[in-house]
Amino acid sequence: MTQLIDVGCGAGRMTSYLSHAGLNVSGVDLSPEMVRVGQQLHPELSFEVGELTDLPAADAAADGILAWYSIIHSPPTALPAIAREFWRTLRPGGSALIGFHAGSGHRTIDRAYGHDVQLRAERHAPDDVALRFTEQGFVMRAQLVRSPRAMEKDPQAAILVDKPSVPS
Repeated sequence: MTQLIDVGCGAGRMTSYLSHAGLNVSGVDLSPEMVRVGQQLHPELSFEVGELTDLPAADAAADGILAWYSIIHSPPTALPAIAREFWRTLRPGGSALIGFHAGSGHRTIDRAYGHDVQLRAERHAPDDVALRFTEQGFVMRAQLVRSPRAMEKDPQAAILVDKPSVPS
């Protein structure tokens, strides 16, 4: 069965969605508290504490990685290490989907999901994210950038990259 890892899963909203869509998915988050909340909300799913640059997974263990707004917690200088870790974790032929706020610099978020928080959200230049992953050996399949909608403050972006089945 296809194995997907939701990295930076938070409380498991996307992990649960993907599971209900029939995928074999587990969640990984840096925050032990978010992992605890995910386990509490979705006891049927697996959640572990881990970093984007040090995932709790064996080499070539995953068919896919979802990093949905996870890299916003990492500075642009961390992208090469994140790309290396995704490469290590994905099997040949696997894919990674990475969503993020587009732009440069960062902003501070003080309220999210109905709670007061202190969060630094990094913006990333889509071409820079794409470059860091293709430098690692990934093949770019798609890149999307769209204007902000409703309450969003920044353009939004996503890239889809593949780890080649045969080394290039």
